[in-house]
Amino acid sequence: MVVREGNILFVHSYFCDRGENSGVLGDPGVYVDLADAGKDRLVKQFLFFIDVSRKSSPGSVPPEPGFDLSVMPEDICFYVTAQSVITTYKSNVARIPKAAIEHVFIGWELH
Repeated sequence: MVVREGNILFVHSYFCDRGENSGVLGDPGVYVDLADAGKDRLVKQFLFFIDVSRKSSPGSVPPEPGFDLSVMPEDICFYVTAQSVITTYKSNVARIPKAAIEHVFIGWELH
């Protein structure tokens, strides 16, 4: 997990067309590349993970629909937050376009 100025960073991910209240798409952890871990310098590239597929969880609050990005890709929106005792930081919302997700799965085969 990334800690910046004493604050742990968290990613908030969701399908852009469904809105932020449609459930998260993966773990909230934000990480750095192993080569940058423990370095005392400014890191400008962070990593986070999105689930490729998930079964629906209607009992969750909010209910989380199932999805499979390898079959039906969608635009993904995300932003990063960090909280301290005094203040909360929130990045701008960024978008991973559906076309980029489609490209990842070209030639994808289940074995």
